[in-house]
Amino acid sequence: MDRAEIKKIIRELITEIAADMDVAVEKITDTAHFTEELSLDSMALLEVLASMEKKFGVSIPESEFPNLTSIDNCTATVEKFLAAKA
Repeated sequence: MDRAEIKKIIRELITEIAADMDVAVEKITDTAHFTEELSLDSMALLEVLASMEKKFGVSIPESEFPNLTSIDNCTATVEKFLAAKA
């Protein structure tokens, strides 16, 4: 799975979660900060983490949680754990 495909899947996850929280789709960019720019709360962020783990078949430790702040950062984190799994 390449970076573009990973990013596309994560963008879809974020778009779905953000829609549930009435966040405008045009605010969702690769670098938009989840809490500061998209106003996602901690429960939404946990949903992002759980969804990524399930979708990509990886286990992301809680120590990585502070790094999951944007689509770009989530993509890099998933890539790191997919590589470690290979």
